Amino acid sequence: MSPRIVASGHSCFECRRRKIKCDRSLPCSYCTRTKIKCAYPAPKTQVAEKSNYAVGDGIVHRVERIESILVSLENGLSQVKNVLERLPESSLRRSHGLQGLKDDDEHPSSIDLDNGLSSRSSPPQESQPNPLRSSRAGEQLSQQLLFKHSPSLPLKSPHLPPAMISSLWQRYLEVVDPVLKIFHAPTVQKLVMSLICGQARLDSSATCLIFAIYYSTVVTMSDSECQQMLSEEKGMLLKRYRTGLETAFTKANIYRSTDIAVLQAFVLYIICGRLDRQGPDACSLIGVITGNAMRIGLHCDGESAGISPFDVEMRRRLWWHIYTLDVRIAEDYASDPCLIESSFNTKLPLNINDASLHPDMSEPPQSQPGRTEMLLSLVMFEVTAFSRRIMFSDKFCRTNSYAILSPAQKLKAVDLLRGRIEKQYLSHCDKKIPFDFITATAGRLIFAKLKIAAVKPKSNQDRRVPMSVSNRNSCIQLLQHAHVLRQYEKGKQWLWPFQTCVEWDALAYLLLDLCVYPSGSEKGVAWKAVDETFHHWADHPDVRHDSRWKHIEELRSQALGVRDTTHGQLPGADLAQKKNNSSSHQLRAAYEGPPLSTLTEVPRNLDLASAAETDERQAQTFLPAAATEDPGSGQITHMQTLADAAAAMAEPNIASGEDETMSNAADMPGTGTVCEWSAGLFERYFEVVDHRQTPLTSLDSSAILR
Repeated sequence: MSPRIVASGHSCFECRRRKIKCDRSLPCSYCTRTKIKCAYPAPKTQVAEKSNYAVGDGIVHRVERIESILVSLENGLSQVKNVLERLPESSLRRSHGLQGLKDDDEHPSSIDLDNGLSSRSSPPQESQPNPLRSSRAGEQLSQQLLFKHSPSLPLKSPHLPPAMISSLWQRYLEVVDPVLKIFHAPTVQKLVMSLICGQARLDSSATCLIFAIYYSTVVTMSDSECQQMLSEEKGMLLKRYRTGLETAFTKANIYRSTDIAVLQAFVLYIICGRLDRQGPDACSLIGVITGNAMRIGLHCDGESAGISPFDVEMRRRLWWHIYTLDVRIAEDYASDPCLIESSFNTKLPLNINDASLHPDMSEPPQSQPGRTEMLLSLVMFEVTAFSRRIMFSDKFCRTNSYAILSPAQKLKAVDLLRGRIEKQYLSHCDKKIPFDFITATAGRLIFAKLKIAAVKPKSNQDRRVPMSVSNRNSCIQLLQHAHVLRQYEKGKQWLWPFQTCVEWDALAYLLLDLCVYPSGSEKGVAWKAVDETFHHWADHPDVRHDSRWKHIEELRSQALGVRDTTHGQLPGADLAQKKNNSSSHQLRAAYEGPPLSTLTEVPRNLDLASAAETDERQAQTFLPAAATEDPGSGQITHMQTLADAAAAMAEPNIASGEDETMSNAADMPGTGTVCEWSAGLFERYFEVVDHRQTPLTSLDSSAILR
């Protein structure tokens, strides 16, 4: 036997990367066993000889590369400017208007709202360059600037070990697919199985799809789950799949791609990337998504355009996920959505299971009236369509031809929608099935959020008016629903979409109210909800990276100071504590006990929104007509019906007192997950506090503005 050759110095590169002990053989035993090329770092003497040259050469290379990029950018901008100046105004309007984006270079057909599926018109004239056509260098530069990782990075092979592919795919089916019905799981499973068997040759679109599945699955896992299932840190896995996915998108030419599989992967990446602190910039990329969607023609329903029933349904699902993502991003950045209502006519997807769809089917499937795999998605789609009418600016409403409702009308419209969603969807849920429990509870949380968003601060409000009981109870409900979701162990795998700061607005709202009016019998329930939410987020690993959390902490400190300084030990504290414990027990019992439909309201003995009870009874009179319609057709008309009904019934039923205060004098944080409260709002709250005690520690309200 030949003597074992031992390398001098450090471990080989692969053992160092894996952080395992290397026997320093040539090659080492681990590289021999895994059939990997074994390489060792050069001796220090060699490194020292090359270092003087390597550093200088590297800097020069980087400077030259930056200079070439800047030159390409300048040339590209000049070309685009010249083309745009020569284009007639009508051409520009068509390229950005309601007829969808045309890509005349490569794809011979497109869809517009008026003519359905139409052939491309006459080929472009040589004297009329297409403004969407740009040089390859310019496109690559744009993608380099948009993604956080260079697209020139080598793409690691997606051919993971078969066992790991199988585990990730199974996890995707269990955790991601029930929440995001973007893919047709049976069709994608054929690709995954062929990949596991080593029979698949992945093209650019399939590579994007596979990496999107890997990335989204890892995003939903905890650090311990990643270590247990994949034997690697979550951060390293996210970085690997994120970089590989962005590289795959670049190779697929994401800016000009009309491949629906690439767009499906891109949408999945952006939705799940919102939970990744190092993830993509969703605000910048939503324009790419909507542009590609319109270029493909997703904004036009394909039912009467000769498209197969299977493709019609998958296009609807993808469009409505994009539509929902557009609203979520607008909420995150306290802006208005990009999509205009009149720019699309795509119907809601059908309420059917994946098993009812097949790529070769010739007849469209029939919508099912009960519980299906699409139930949660349809609830989210309908709530999203409704939220556009009440959560955003009056200018946005006018642009979309929405009725501009008063706060009271918005609240009544929310109650009408809640009644219809309850009867059409949530009443079919089985409380003993964990995913159904999550669906029903999430629905109630969203409706509580809509009620909070229905009222915004007014510049002419009375500075001494406290929060109305109805609004306070909506905030408490939202925090309680979120707490119930977090405590439900059986459904924790589906809670990943709620890991954003969905309840921070309600938390801040209650804290502001407690600063102004710290006493009262109902304040015990409010403080209990505040403390549960605050302590949950205080232990969150990423919360310290969000500047908004600092302001939440300051608000809580202010509220505690007011409570302790003004009252010391609150009278009846023992009674309040007993009420808190009873409230928590009864809320839990309401979720666990039959029937599920009783979850529409939090139990009355929690002292929550007596005024809402009257609104609910009035809402029931509108349910039969709304609920009897086919869930697969014409759903958007429900939103206008709800708005009209709320506008018709709101004014005569507003009594003097609490409802009037609720609609005209409720100081509210703005909508969305961004704390966008105005400086004047804080000044009004703390001015009231100043009249009750010594001045509080100054809070820089301007720092809260995003």
